[in-house]
Amino acid sequence: MVFDRARVRHIAKLASLSLSDAEADRFTSELAAIVGYVEELNTLDTTDVPPTADVQLGLAQWRSDTLEAGLSRDEVLAQAPEVEHDGFAVPTFVET
Repeated sequence: MVFDRARVRHIAKLASLSLSDAEADRFTSELAAIVGYVEELNTLDTTDVPPTADVQLGLAQWRSDTLEAGLSRDEVLAQAPEVEHDGFAVPTFVET
């Protein structure tokens, strides 16, 4: 695929982007380099390479899912700036 300024401007228009002439020139060369690299990758022989659904090389490090005690209601409300009716007091934002 050949990237010229017209193609870059078309892509920018599809993405609702406005580009200066200098930006269009820069992106023309950058996109051409990216597509060139992808085309180079397409020339590699991958017939003996199995498809990969996950590229993680090691085992996932998951923490154990254990139930731990949390703060009590009194401890949490003791840290609140204001308490009202056994809960956090917040400013009214909807008229009732």
